[in-house]
Amino acid sequence: MHVEILRDDYRNIWNKFVAESEQGHILQSYEWAKFKGAGSWEPFIIALMESNEIKAGISILSRKVPFLGSKFFYAPRGPVVDFKDKDLVKTLIDAVRTEAGKRGAVALRIDPEIDETDSGAISTLKDIGFVSNKKQIQPRATFIVDLERDIDSILSSFDEKTRYNVRLAEKKGVQVKRESNINGIEHFWKMYAETSKRDKFLIHPKEYYFKLKECLIDKDLADVFVAYFRGIPIASVVVFKFGKKILYMYGASLGVYRNMMPNHVLHWHVIKWAKENGYKQYDLWGVPVNPREGHPLYGVYRFKKGFNGKNRTWIGVYDIPFNRFLYWFVNFGIKIYQNFRSLLTKGRISDSLAE
Repeated sequence: MHVEILRDDYRNIWNKFVAESEQGHILQSYEWAKFKGAGSWEPFIIALMESNEIKAGISILSRKVPFLGSKFFYAPRGPVVDFKDKDLVKTLIDAVRTEAGKRGAVALRIDPEIDETDSGAISTLKDIGFVSNKKQIQPRATFIVDLERDIDSILSSFDEKTRYNVRLAEKKGVQVKRESNINGIEHFWKMYAETSKRDKFLIHPKEYYFKLKECLIDKDLADVFVAYFRGIPIASVVVFKFGKKILYMYGASLGVYRNMMPNHVLHWHVIKWAKENGYKQYDLWGVPVNPREGHPLYGVYRFKKGFNGKNRTWIGVYDIPFNRFLYWFVNFGIKIYQNFRSLLTKGRISDSLAE
């Protein structure tokens, strides 16, 4: 077995390996790395190869730490490895450590989709030198809708209020279109900008979402769906598709038409479309680990819960320091920056991913 930094001509091989892996995720795909690489991240993929076959790997985003000259590694939803094979995990992380020495990285941060009850995987990470970090980047909990049932069973499993709102939107004439083109992105962006102001959360500049179209939508790894009422776009979602899973990450709506219940019928349309196209799961992406009144995402939790997906909770963020002093310094600085940004945006220090 040997270590290789994958070249562009390994794109299809890498994506196939990730898509077929138990922990495979769109955020570990070749295209996601390229997408983030268009900004301030430097992406690269490390693979353990045997007879030209990938046995394990990790897609890493590297970013410079301001004022220090060092770098910080982050592998969103990585690594892609059999966590039951401790030796394989250790070999992969040793390869990352070697690359960190070459590139001057102080630490690696990961947040794989490993169930929080998987004591074996957690033990493996800790034995290798990983430490838990309570500050999350990706959501730690989600609802995943099983699409392998017949469509009537899926609808009947929804909460009564969710079924009612789906039918209400349809009765009022809300129509949903798959619009994965410039118009769809334009509609989404305008509504997303309004939604972010209304609900007080930060979003990327407009160019970010047009780059997403170029890197993922145009590569058939994402789609835009738009809900219309009397010809007016009133809500939209961007969903990613990878392997047998559909994943919802971005959603937007106009406040003035919220009583039309467009968000309910949007997700119902996506579910039907995904099932017709052979997808097995719909990941609704991001709910509180401990939902309660007053939590910033409690309303999101109630909405997503209505689709009766299986509640999954992952292990969250784990870091492995390569330079313990600089890691502590950088990690502290990141927390201060995030708190300051939240204060400027919301007028208070809060964290929507807090538990």
